Amino acid sequence: MDPKYLLGIPEIDSQHTEISDLITALRHVIEDKDQRHLVHPTLKRLHQLLATHFKQEEAFMGMVNYADLHHHQMGHKAVLKLFDNYFDHPPEVADYEYLGKLLSDKVLGHVMEHDTQLIESMKRYLGTLSTPPLNSPRKKKGSK
Repeated sequence: MDPKYLLGIPEIDSQHTEISDLITALRHVIEDKDQRHLVHPTLKRLHQLLATHFKQEEAFMGMVNYADLHHHQMGHKAVLKLFDNYFDHPPEVADYEYLGKLLSDKVLGHVMEHDTQLIESMKRYLGTLSTPPLNSPRKKKGSK
């Protein structure tokens, strides 16, 4: 994964890398007609990973007071709905390439564009942790 898309949050970055790797695997099994039997299990794994990732990410966003959390949650729901549609009505094999491109664009587009916006909220949050509150008593040099 391109380092410019890493957030500096090891757990989320690890998940983003795994998501990217699964999208790449999905593209390969779609392109290789002998591997197309792996499309469904690959999509199942990607769906499970995304559902877990989205829950953890939303919890983190709530913790850092991410301003656009509701909109971000709606994006998560839209991505997961693509999977629900696939599992409810599996496409014909001829439509796999379209499916792969759609999922790739939506999932990676979400990760690459929207998740990176989290960095600024995280920096602001971390800044509040390292700055003492305005009302807090400050110790004078030499006092215990």
